This record gives sequence, structure tokens and C-alpha cells, in this order.
Amino acid sequence: MFYHIGQPKNILDLNLPQLKLQSVERKDVKMALVDDEPFEYLEDLKFHGFNIAYFPDVEAIESLLAYEVVLCDIKGVGKKFKSKYEGAHVMRELNLKYPFKTIFAFTGYSYDPTFNSYLSVVDNVLKKDIDQDEWIEALDLAIKLSTDPIKRWYKIRDFLLSRDVTLFNLTKLENEYVRILLNKEDISNFPSNRATKGMPQDLRSVLQSFTASLIFKLLIP
Repeated sequence: MFYHIGQPKNILDLNLPQLKLQSVERKDVKMALVDDEPFEYLEDLKFHGFNIAYFPDVEAIESLLAYEVVLCDIKGVGKKFKSKYEGAHVMRELNLKYPFKTIFAFTGYSYDPTFNSYLSVVDNVLKKDIDQDEWIEALDLAIKLSTDPIKRWYKIRDFLLSRDVTLFNLTKLENEYVRILLNKEDISNFPSNRATKGMPQDLRSVLQSFTASLIFKLLIP
């Protein structure tokens, strides 16, 4: 049996001028900052309009689901996970469960090169001692990444490819995702049962979490 989708939509079709997404302000994007030490610029960043919740550590990966952006210290956090890679381990686990999230790592220390494979999943690595203006620039970049529907799809696509989802099935999913955004349909209808037929439940759950994000509700007028 063949699945006919005609001329499938491509993710780059979202660059077309007919897609008018609403602008998102700093306050609209929920961020989690995980640091075992008091964060020097926390109140200053809040004063600049960033919506940041502070956590001294992560008790469970699920506790970060509500946050579009996660800023995590590499050292001194993740004690419950009992990994020598500490915050880097937390970030890898976060990426495994919610691969669509924007993750920025930061540290005030040098770290062993063995951390690099863990940190390959993050979007940026910052020095903790950068000044306030550099932190503001970094957080604005994080917001831009987290609210870009194309970049968000690339993250999901890479995740699905790493889980051996076929290119044919990815084409079906991408076509459906782009069509919903272009037509400003209800994003909660993605993915359809037809597009995920035969897909393992854990992958379907990731896709459902992806579009359950508040960001899509803010972006689509």
C-alpha cells in the first residue's frame, strides 16, 4: 500500500511571506536557570523583562518540561543523577526526553574533554563570568532559537533520524507540520495518527510534547 501525499510541504516553505507569526516578548518565554550557587545577574535579567525561574538543582527532568529555555551550570548540579558529568549529564538527559528545548550550558571552570560528547546536545556554552550585557545578548539569542519554528523542527528531525525514523515518515511529518503552520490550524492536531502510524509510543510522546508547548500558541495568531 502506498501513501500518497502529493507535493509535500518542505520546512523551508515556512520562510514564505504568507506565514505571519506573532512577535514574542522576553516575558513570554519561560526560562529555567539551574545553578548550585547564587546567580549574580538573576535579578538584573528579570528587571530586563526575562521570565526566569531559578533552581539550585534538578530533582527530575520532568520538572523542566514547562520551560522553553534551560540554562544549566555544568558543575555542581545534578546530584540526584549521581553522574560524574554533573550538569552535562542533566542536559543530555533533558535533550533525550525533550529534544526540542533550547539548552544553554555555562560554567565558571574548565572541564575535562570527556564532557564534550555530553555537551554536543546543547545550543551554546557560555562562560559564567561574562558581564550583564553579554548575558542579555545570550538570552535574547536563546529566545530567538526557541521561537523559530524552523529551528525547532530541525531539532525534532535530528532526534527522529537518530531513532531510525525513515525519511519517508519524516517527509510525512514535515509536510503535516508545515501545512498546519501555514494554514494557522490547531497545532495540537500534530502529529496525526496517520503520520505516526507504526511509530513507537515514546517517539509519539516526544512529538506531542513538542507541539503542546505554549510557544506555538503565542506564535500562531
